Amino acid sequence: MGKTIIALILFFVLAQFSFAQDNIVISDAWVREVPPGTSMSAGYMTIENKAKNDDKLIGISSDVAESAELHISKVDENGVATMEMIKILDLPSGEAIELKPGGMHIMLIGLKESLVGKDSVRLNLNFEKSGEVKVEAPVKSSRSPTGGHNH
Repeated sequence: MGKTIIALILFFVLAQFSFAQDNIVISDAWVREVPPGTSMSAGYMTIENKAKNDDKLIGISSDVAESAELHISKVDENGVATMEMIKILDLPSGEAIELKPGGMHIMLIGLKESLVGKDSVRLNLNFEKSGEVKVEAPVKSSRSPTGGHNH
């Protein structure tokens, strides 16, 4: 009887965790390969909120960087490009937000190792309601056709 109760509790805990992750769908994730010795890189993806309620991206981390931040690139009326940090990203229910070169992106700051030759990088995205979503983002060369954004 005790094992059955433990199994049921475990099932419901895992089912809830799985449901929370199903609310947030990550697609087309990738991280830019940068030359050895470079201290920063950028990550891109599409984040879709399939939940019935709005959510917020409230934190990002990665094992390959000392810190990770959400940034947006902007060009002013004089053609000067700047980046601005975004502390919290609102994710309206039923909508997708694209992180892409030249726009919103994840900055990996203080790289702990070279990304050259790595297949993928793990990104941990923390959402206010949906919890943590782990993403394996392939590392792509800046010379690839999907490139075009430099830091």
